[in-house]
Order: sequence, then structure tokens, then C-alpha cells
Amino acid sequence: SSFWLWTANAGCAPISVCGAGPRSMSTVARVVLLSLPAVSLARSAHISVFGHKAPDTDAVTSALVYAWELNERRIEALPFRLGELNPETMFVLEKVGVAAPPLLTDVEPRAPVAIVDTNNPAELPDGVTKADIRSIVDHHKLSGLTSSEPLDIDMRTLCSATSILYSRAKAANLTVPRHIAGLMLAGILSDSLEFRSPTTTPTDKVHAAELAAIAGLDVHDFATAMFDAKAQVGHLTPKELLMMDSKIFTLAGWKLRVSVLETTQPAAPLARRAELVVAMKALVVEEALDDVIFFVVDILKEDATFVSGSRTASALVEKAWNVTVDPAAGTVVLPGVLSRKKQIIPKLEAALANAEL
Repeated sequence: SSFWLWTANAGCAPISVCGAGPRSMSTVARVVLLSLPAVSLARSAHISVFGHKAPDTDAVTSALVYAWELNERRIEALPFRLGELNPETMFVLEKVGVAAPPLLTDVEPRAPVAIVDTNNPAELPDGVTKADIRSIVDHHKLSGLTSSEPLDIDMRTLCSATSILYSRAKAANLTVPRHIAGLMLAGILSDSLEFRSPTTTPTDKVHAAELAAIAGLDVHDFATAMFDAKAQVGHLTPKELLMMDSKIFTLAGWKLRVSVLETTQPAAPLARRAELVVAMKALVVEEALDDVIFFVVDILKEDATFVSGSRTASALVEKAWNVTVDPAAGTVVLPGVLSRKKQIIPKLEAALANAEL
């Protein structure tokens, strides 16, 4: 069997694993991940590719895929991650046989970088604005990142960064290998919640079908296995639950951490509300936030449960959605709410700006 490992000289190269069956390959995945050191990025010949902090599946897979694309274009590049992997992402990497990229801890001035799945400086290393930003591939709104020189930007209204990268590969007539196709498909399925999210476009569905054929994967079976892995969060601390899929936004002068936990088994995290409230209050102090806004998204029922950590958070959600938070439970269910990008952030921003909703 073989396992794909990123190297400075060969890009994504296969390494052989003697006698590695399904169980031993799982062990190899973890060993490779744990053996990769954290990296502080200095100026170098290669471009370092990374997504956002608290990385989700699309942030990790798009970093791996964009590094592959750049190397195919004979631009030396290496992928990195800006945080620990969540259970879904670990499952994806093991399934397609790709080692996790190393953890990036710092970016030094003038280091050449490429950014995927974000353009928000609050989600990136502190030194990123002094780095040599060569390019951005993203599917989010403009969020204030600046650069010292002109750069290549590819921003599209597709559901994931990997869907954009597949469009780029097709346009450039690149031959997408099986493992890269699996990574691209995973990013699409994760960000679109298997096409349930309103961010999904017809193009994303076409991309998913084509990539599944290349990767030899069944779209529904792969998505179901991904979501099953994502739901296995009983071992995580309350803070880790809040940080699994979390981003900081400054909206109308308010600094908010907006966290989303997508799951097919919402009862388990909701039962830990008291612990989560304590963790939210600690995060507000630790990060000098105005509030933490937390939602548990039920993938199958297609709704979101807001879990209140403060009176101000409750008031904001009540104003944004014209609902009433149950004072005893500290929660309210928001039917049809699945997307932070397209549904949650615009509502919060409008409420904070005192605009008509």
C-alpha cells in the first residue's frame, strides 16, 4: 500500500507501507501526523500554502490541493495547517491516504505565502500582513486583508475553496490524480453539508459527481462517513467544541467569535450546555471579545440551535431572527439555518447595525 506525504523536493509523493492493511494504514496516518514538527515560516524558495485558524476540512484540503496545483505549474509550494485537525478532517485524510500538512506557528516578514479559504486577517497568523502574499483562493466575502504588492486573487461564489480549485484544474487541463480528487470532493461535501447548504451551486454538484468518479468514491456514502466522523466529539473539551469550526468577526464595531458545530447527533453537545457556557465566558476574557455566538447545526433536520452564553448574545440573536430565547434552556431553534457565511453573519451584521431585518 502507499501513503501520500508532502516533501519539499517531490511535492506530494507516495511512500510505501509494507503489509499495510486498513487497520495499519490508520496507524500510519497518525504516526505521520504526529511525526511532523510545528514550523515557523522564514523566507524560503517555496511558497507556503495555508487556510484559516481552527481549520475545517475545506481549509486543510484546499491547502493540500493548491500546493499540488502550484507544483504542477512548476511553482514550488508546500501546504500547512493553522491548527489541530477535527475528527472529520482526520477521517478524510486517512480515507484518501494523504498525510496531514505540518502545523504552522508563525510567518516571518517577506516569507512567500498563498492563502486559501479565507481573506480575513483575524483568521490568519499575526505576521501575515508583512509576508509576501502571492495569491488568494477563496469563496468568502472581502474581509480586510491587505498586501504590500499586487497579487493573484481567485474568489468565486462556489460552495468551497476546493470547488474553485477544481475549476482551475479543469481550465488549466491538469490531470487530477485520485487522491487529489478525493480531497477536492471532501471540501465540497463538508462545506455544502452534502448540498444542503444554501451556498451550494449547480456547478458544485457537477464538480462533486466528476470528482467522485475520479476518486472512485460514492458521493452519499463518503459524505455520510464524513458526518459520522464529525459527530464523534465526546472526547473533546468544551473549548475544543467551540473552536472546532470558529471564526472571529468584527461587525459594526463588535468583536465576535462565531462558532458552528455541524453534526448528525446534536443531542450530545447540547447536553453539555452548562460546560459550554463556562467555556464561552472564558473565551470572551481570554481573547478580549464582546461575545461568543454558538450554534449547533443539525445536518439531517437542517436547522440550527443557538446556545446562549450571555444575555447580550441572547439579545443579539433575538433581534437578528425575531425569536425568543428560552430563558431556562438558554437555547432557541432556527429552522433552515445552516450556513454561517450566507445566513448567520449577514443576520448578525444587520442586527448590530440596527438595520431592518
